[in-house]
Amino acid sequence: MTRHLLKLVWNRKRTNLLLMAEIFFSFLVLFAIVTVGVFYADNFRRPLGYAYENVWRVAIEMPQARPGETDPAALSRARQLLVEVGQMPEVAAASAAFTSPYDDGEWTSEYKVDGHAYDYMMDEVTDRFRDVLGLQVVRGRWFSAEDDAAAGFEPVVINARMAREIFGEGEAVGGIVPQEKSTDGEPRTEKRVIGVIGDFRQHGEFSAPTDYVFLRHRLEKAKGNTPRLLLLRVRVGTTAGFEEPLMARLRAIAPDWSFKIESLEELRASNHRQRLAPVLAAGVIAGFLLLMVALGLTGVLWQTVTQRTREIGLRRAKGATAKRIHRQILGEVAVMTSLALALGVAIVIQFPLLDLLGFVSTGVFAASLVLSAAAIYLLALACGYYPGLLATRVQPAAALHYD
Repeated sequence: MTRHLLKLVWNRKRTNLLLMAEIFFSFLVLFAIVTVGVFYADNFRRPLGYAYENVWRVAIEMPQARPGETDPAALSRARQLLVEVGQMPEVAAASAAFTSPYDDGEWTSEYKVDGHAYDYMMDEVTDRFRDVLGLQVVRGRWFSAEDDAAAGFEPVVINARMAREIFGEGEAVGGIVPQEKSTDGEPRTEKRVIGVIGDFRQHGEFSAPTDYVFLRHRLEKAKGNTPRLLLLRVRVGTTAGFEEPLMARLRAIAPDWSFKIESLEELRASNHRQRLAPVLAAGVIAGFLLLMVALGLTGVLWQTVTQRTREIGLRRAKGATAKRIHRQILGEVAVMTSLALALGVAIVIQFPLLDLLGFVSTGVFAASLVLSAAAIYLLALACGYYPGLLATRVQPAAALHYD
């Protein structure tokens, strides 16, 4: 039966080739949209690692110090800001940091294990950062005053994903994080793990899980860069009216600095809009493309059935049932779709082999491939259903007086 269907498709190769080209390009476009959609859906179901509700971010704009130089006055003022704001009755916990959840910026580096390079993100935070974002420490501990006495190493907290990649099934607490070599040839201070958190996805629900390292920042030290963010966990029930007294307190302490106050919920909504808007726009375009393909495919199949009245009438005269005629038309559609998809799949499979989809896991890639192919099959068969139904209405006598 399949060989017979292939012959029928080949005999009308000019028309069928155009249909197959439409199906092929529709599959590629649909696969791209579905891959992003499945990637986002797969990420969204994963733990975020922190609680964004009732957390406000204060972005600080201050005069820039020269690269590599410490501004003791700025550090002292930042410490005063943190203390003063943390004592306000509406604030449950306050911390300083260099980046925050849903922040577009990031601080990255890499390490190597067994010759394989891994990228990781990091942030430098004060001790109450865990309380502000509700981080869950699964092994070891978070930063505390006992780290003031740390000598010869730098205490760090990493996430569980990074712990697995570096230490495998071994104990991560007390281990050393591999580092890149310094550009000046000087040995780097060892980063010793004191704790492991479950997860931390800085860029939000739609971002892929990444390795993450937290460094400890001490505003009491005379050296170091001044943090550019304050993160505040406000008490439940605190309204937007708190923004005015908060801003007044900030400006009273640092009148020559500027501040921008946003809640993490606002940043989250903005993050979602930025990520979903291009996908939705592409989805609308892909929807119109598939609609045009569906209309064209239905029209061509309809015309094909009309032109094949004699052939279909002869088959009916030889005893072919209406059901078998319908199956034949749908079978031809399925063969054309299979040939187009075979070429499409052969091309798409090259993407992970060429590392063009490095951000996509094998499971996401396979699911996207199956969903895209299934959608194209359903579309093609749906388009062939009515023309096939028209073919079943051709009577045997039509082959006798066909002009």
